[in-house]
Amino acid sequence: MIQKKIAFCGTRGIPANYGGFETAVDEISKRFIARGYQCVVICRLSHSQKKSEDDQGRKLVYILGSSHRKLETFVSSIQTGWHLFRHRSEYGFVFWFNNANFPGILMTLFSGIPFSVNTDGLEWHRKKWRLPFKVYYFLSSVIISLLSPSLISDSRAIQDYYKSKFKKKTTYIPYGPSPERLIDENTQKKILQEYNLEAEKYFLQVTRFEPENLPLEIALGFKETGLHNDGYKYVVVGFKDNTPYASQLKELSNLHGIVMLPATYSEVILYSLRKNSLCYVHGNTVGGTSPALLEAMSTCRRVLAADNNSSSREVLDDVGYYFHLDNISTALHEMISIADMSNKLKERIEKRYSWDAVANSYMVIAEGKEPNYPFDKF
Repeated sequence: MIQKKIAFCGTRGIPANYGGFETAVDEISKRFIARGYQCVVICRLSHSQKKSEDDQGRKLVYILGSSHRKLETFVSSIQTGWHLFRHRSEYGFVFWFNNANFPGILMTLFSGIPFSVNTDGLEWHRKKWRLPFKVYYFLSSVIISLLSPSLISDSRAIQDYYKSKFKKKTTYIPYGPSPERLIDENTQKKILQEYNLEAEKYFLQVTRFEPENLPLEIALGFKETGLHNDGYKYVVVGFKDNTPYASQLKELSNLHGIVMLPATYSEVILYSLRKNSLCYVHGNTVGGTSPALLEAMSTCRRVLAADNNSSSREVLDDVGYYFHLDNISTALHEMISIADMSNKLKERIEKRYSWDAVANSYMVIAEGKEPNYPFDKF
């Protein structure tokens, strides 16, 4: 029996070549298809060229989006909302990702299609946004809390925030881990040679170059350690745009053991870099459950995380280590003598995070019921 048609909206679409939301839509929608649902994923032409109208059973619908980086989500949400409104009789349920899509979410409400919103993190806390954008994000979140019939939080910390600040109940559904990859050792060695790296002699961070992720602060902290004199390096992957913040980090590249690499979505490269690093450094200070952190836990030997994000402690607990801005150098230096934690990191991932459990919870919501994501794996 063919199930109802489900739309996944508010991301850049698939293939998942940007961030956690795109990966989530990719993984969740695959499982919806396997269960017999019809799935439509809204994709932005401003993010990638139109490649196909079908991907593993999922129909891809393209909107123009916007070439203006800071307005892309806002403009895209209106275009998506208009598509949903015009085709409102075709959809049985809509999943929106990110409160910044407020105009499209409001248009979905007016269309009468049942929907749920994955709130994302607390965007108005991000340093990169100027005051008008922070106000927009905050007010959008308040209004969505009042109007949306269903909200999803990807971390307990975000769930608690909405309950205490907005008096709104949200459903906890985190992300799942990356699928286990088997990259042969020769390929890994070639990649390390390409970047002039030695296994277990470098710290790694894979992140967007934004202030709330602390790549510049971590680089400066690494410089202070003097570990480069002993052959250690700090490798940060993610350079895209030459913003003022990224430019400061770029000036440090190839000095004091600091290596800055461009953003890449190559699973082979990223797996090899994670697998052979001494320690993964997670600098995110804003947001919920981070897919990058889950990937690091699946692959890396040790994880050092910023301690001012309660979601990171929620994910890592006692299998990770933590730093503050005033002790980055000390924390990095201490990681040299920490025992290999890879088994404990993998064990925590396997017990608490599952894409099957995530997708099952989304399906329960699509059927108008209340899911209960298990704290342990199904």
